[in-house]
Amino acid sequence: MMRWTQYCLFILLLPVLSACDSFWNNRLELKSVNQPAMETLVQEQNWVLVDVRDSDWYNGWPSGNDSEGGHIPGARNFDLAWMAADPGHIQNLLTSKGILPENHIVVYGRDKQDAQVLAQWLVADQGFKEERIRVFEEGFSGWLANGGEPDKLPGYQRLVTPEWLDRQIQSTPNLTVLDVSWGKGARYVVEHIPGALHVDTGSLESEPLWNIEESARLESVLLRLGITRDTPVVVYGDDMTAAARVLFVLQYAGVKDVRLLNGGLEAWTGSGFPIERGINPASPAKRFGARIPAEPDILVDTETVERNLGSDQEYLVSIRSWKEYIGATSGYQYIETAGRIPGALWGRAGSETYRMEDYLNPDNTLREFRDLEGYWTPYGIEKQDSITFYCGTGWRASLAWFAASLMSYSRVAVYDGGWMEWSRDASRPVDAG
Repeated sequence: MMRWTQYCLFILLLPVLSACDSFWNNRLELKSVNQPAMETLVQEQNWVLVDVRDSDWYNGWPSGNDSEGGHIPGARNFDLAWMAADPGHIQNLLTSKGILPENHIVVYGRDKQDAQVLAQWLVADQGFKEERIRVFEEGFSGWLANGGEPDKLPGYQRLVTPEWLDRQIQSTPNLTVLDVSWGKGARYVVEHIPGALHVDTGSLESEPLWNIEESARLESVLLRLGITRDTPVVVYGDDMTAAARVLFVLQYAGVKDVRLLNGGLEAWTGSGFPIERGINPASPAKRFGARIPAEPDILVDTETVERNLGSDQEYLVSIRSWKEYIGATSGYQYIETAGRIPGALWGRAGSETYRMEDYLNPDNTLREFRDLEGYWTPYGIEKQDSITFYCGTGWRASLAWFAASLMSYSRVAVYDGGWMEWSRDASRPVDAG
């Protein structure tokens, strides 16, 4: 089942494309290339290869027509549905992927038609020159049928699709689906995935710092939800950072199989799956099955951060807006001090405190891993290095941590206290500028 946004792509894009006289009057047909020519352009002449398919298919999930998912090696992902997104977000995406008018572009999709739509849009709406664009009309399916070995996001199976989740709900009796938000869950009561339990993030965090609850309290909350170490769990919400925060807490506690619904509730409803109203009661469990925390190494405390200041063996990465990073704002009404922890690298986040467009696509799905690696690798960070992410109170850092873990970064952690805890002690050093 394809997402409803893709079924309605023509309608979504009509206001954009109708403004492009050249699109309608000239019916542009960009030049096509076969597979050998495509490979020569990309591998020998450094043309940018663009995959216009759904990001889940790009990550590794197979579409209904293909035996295998993933993408042609080196391809960058720009889903057709994003063409109708906010112009600022579109430019952010295009720039980070090198899809720029001065570059040469090869476009592919499921078929020739998909690729032509994006190629024509680049010319008609984004100012690209026709001679700098080619269409690989055989698409991913043709390339795969010719023996292609696709690249995949290494941990894509933990970033699940609505289709996968629907099958699991039908076939896995002990699956627990968690609908995550801060507060009592007003939206949950009127709209949630069938069978889902609501989780208030405040039940897993303690005031005033919003750090993760101490072990006994955390175990009590999980048992009330019926979650043990062996319970398979899928987490989702309206806010991907909130969902990632709860996923982080569950893995820290020791839940062995916890996954995130890519795109959250928006992806579920956009795929045409049913919703449910009301409140689902949990069936409490008696024993968690392990000592909490079972994975303490993924959480870093303030003392550890202080001890590692100035270390060239430990990377501390700030997942905050640029204004927060340079100290122009603290980012929160309840945090007075602005600035950053000395030595922290800027790992990006979004244009404002509560936006994450550097990590999320316009449809709320996780951005492709090459975008994210592009934020970190310029600092020399490699997959075997020790990396600690922090933000204000842990939500944004949890999303970066989850993304890195999907990309096979093996030593990643979250500084739970973040800027809120660090900045409360005036004796701790602060950088700005």
